[in-house]
Amino acid sequence: MRPWTVRRALLGSAGLTLIIFGAALYLLRHAIFGKIVNNVLSLTPNSKAYEMWRDTDKMNTYLDIYFFNWTNPEDLLDLSKKPNLVQLGPYSFRERREKVNIVFHPENDTVSYQQRRTWFLDKSRSNGSLDDKICELNVVAVSAAEKTRFWPYMMQQSLSYMLDQFSSKYYVVKTVDELLFTGFEDHLISMGRMSGLDDTAPPFDRFGWFYERNGSTMFDGTNNMATGVNDIENLGKVLKWNYQNATNYYESPCNAIEGSAGEFWPPYRTTEDIRLFTPDICRPVTYEFEKEVVYKGIQGYKFALGKKTLSNDTRRHYPHQQFKYVESMTTAEGFSSADPTVIKPQPEIDRDFKEMNEGKCYCNGECSPMGVLNITACRYGAPGFISLPHFNRGDKVLASSFTGLQPVDDKHSFYITLEPTTGIPIDVAARLQVNILLRPSKSVVMFKDVPTLYFPMFWFEMKVGIPDDMVGNLKLFLNLTTILMITGLALVLIGSFILFGVAANYYANYQHQFTQNKPNGVDMSQVKTEVVYMDKAGTSEDTQTRTDRRLHPKL
Repeated sequence: MRPWTVRRALLGSAGLTLIIFGAALYLLRHAIFGKIVNNVLSLTPNSKAYEMWRDTDKMNTYLDIYFFNWTNPEDLLDLSKKPNLVQLGPYSFRERREKVNIVFHPENDTVSYQQRRTWFLDKSRSNGSLDDKICELNVVAVSAAEKTRFWPYMMQQSLSYMLDQFSSKYYVVKTVDELLFTGFEDHLISMGRMSGLDDTAPPFDRFGWFYERNGSTMFDGTNNMATGVNDIENLGKVLKWNYQNATNYYESPCNAIEGSAGEFWPPYRTTEDIRLFTPDICRPVTYEFEKEVVYKGIQGYKFALGKKTLSNDTRRHYPHQQFKYVESMTTAEGFSSADPTVIKPQPEIDRDFKEMNEGKCYCNGECSPMGVLNITACRYGAPGFISLPHFNRGDKVLASSFTGLQPVDDKHSFYITLEPTTGIPIDVAARLQVNILLRPSKSVVMFKDVPTLYFPMFWFEMKVGIPDDMVGNLKLFLNLTTILMITGLALVLIGSFILFGVAANYYANYQHQFTQNKPNGVDMSQVKTEVVYMDKAGTSEDTQTRTDRRLHPKL
């Protein structure tokens, strides 16, 4: 085979290969992208997301806490005056989250872990110091009165006497440090621990909102989460909490452990509601789609806490088979933070129902106004209620019961913005307010004439956005299907040019040979010739043999 023929064959094969490969990239670009998404997003010890998930130390996330300073506590019984609250802060802390005791379970594609949260004061971001004095409602006394509400009359009278002796005020004045981390002693706590009358009392010798939490793993519990390795749709879902798939804080089916752990979400998001399980309130909450937004040049779906979570009249459909599954779930027993006195008997279940009022399911027998969530069962029976800051999106009576509260949706909402293709959170603003229910008591003299108020104590904010150094990579990743499409088309085009060049070269060579056989327009292949011997000039037949003669065609 001649060299130019070999080259043409090689070039033709290369061009055809490029066309086939380019066409495959173009036609299979979505399948290739999906495969890459599954490999990149699923959580494994070797995945790119693992280190960031395991330790957030390099992310520089901050927890900002705002306290409400009560300026007129002496006017509490004067119904003509409202409690005046002055917001102080923020007291800013850099938060580090570490996953410890991590165990992967390849047999069911899950991972179990505990979370350690550590806070470091950032003075440069804080507006105030930990020595600032704060006047707050006396949470210990209020909680004690609430816990004994259904106790025998004589026991309530004993508590009333103790309050008169040791806690004669509705309020306490403590430093920020005491209220948060150091905690402060109270005679009611000491006497309650010594008496042993209440085995559901908090196992602490001091009261502080974050007392013994800094650097501890016990408060967030043990999570079991799906890694999404073989089913990316399960990525980030909490399957068990404290080794149970249900809690004993709420009635079935609302006691189910469900929703995301908050750090991973399955890809290919739609505008359907998303669910997040929050250990601090021992229940999942629903985030509703609000709108499409653009954050750092990346399009995202914004979901926020709204009526479906904040209302007490929220209907939720349960498929028949799903409800059977939820109904048959095991109920967690022996939680150290459980308060069995507030758990109601499980209702008789209608086998045919497909819908239930989820809002009332979390009321624990007594529903609160729109905008506050009852977490009493989860907080040792203390009358704790969660809301958005300044009672944003809540019943107007909540904020209007005080002076100094000004809800602003942009500053006081809780939202999660997800990039819809990958499900990656690109902008999160976690904001919640802690409130204590104050209400009259018939037996405890100290609280006999107090008004009924959901009293704000403090609220916190944690804002986390996708780091700037990841924005470019995410944008590139999101354009991968376009890149594959363009690359495929380019390869097809290049391969086509190569094949066209080979064909053109072949045709040109063929034409050249054809032309050589056709001088002066005569086709030499059609002309009959006669072969004759031609003598060389200057030679003689006598001296030159016939072999010296050349054959030439005779025209």
